[in-house]
Amino acid sequence: MISRLNRWPLLAAGLVLAVALLSAIGYVWLIMPRHAELEQLEITVKSEKQVLTALEKAVAPSPGQTAERIAALQKKVPVHPLTDQLLLLFQKAEYLADSRLVSVQFSDEDTAASQPNGNGTSEGNEGKQSVSPPSGIQSITAQLTVQSPSYYQLERFLEVLENADRILAVEGLTLTGPPELTSTSDQIEPLTYSVTIRAFYAPKLEKWKKLAPIYDVPPPSGKDNPLAEVAPATRP
Repeated sequence: MISRLNRWPLLAAGLVLAVALLSAIGYVWLIMPRHAELEQLEITVKSEKQVLTALEKAVAPSPGQTAERIAALQKKVPVHPLTDQLLLLFQKAEYLADSRLVSVQFSDEDTAASQPNGNGTSEGNEGKQSVSPPSGIQSITAQLTVQSPSYYQLERFLEVLENADRILAVEGLTLTGPPELTSTSDQIEPLTYSVTIRAFYAPKLEKWKKLAPIYDVPPPSGKDNPLAEVAPATRP
């Protein structure tokens, strides 16, 4: 009887030990992997948050970067028409294409003059209509009359305009061919053509006008018409 009673403490201790051992095994095989997965997940989330923060900093520019971007944008679409800038560009094309800019006439998009119908051939504007610019964008049209020694200089003139920083659209080209040569002594006449150029600007962005690029426009050189080859006007 006594021996049986003495066995119960041993059995109870063994049972407790077995339960503790099973609990330890269960913790090692079940709980610890879960903790490890949770820790790894937390590390992954933390890393992704850091990457997201870096991306947000890259996408959202600083105030200085914003000013630089707006200034660069105004080179393409300024706040004002900037006809002086366009005139300088036309004169640059005149020089690089070894051509002569005979006349320039500006008009806004509401009163843009239609292209004159010449007796020569017309390129680029047959069957086409001007496309309205997006909301908030207005345009100004320049009608150019140019003389070039040959068709290659004509192409060069248009190439300079198309490669300009400011967004321009060549909307029409009317070319009047030179008269037919009847003798070897006949003088080769230059090509005379009319080009319709459309430039865009955004007047609704008036608050950004302080960030507009500054252009060095030279003063008049004493000519009544800087595009015409005339002697300087006499002054009293």
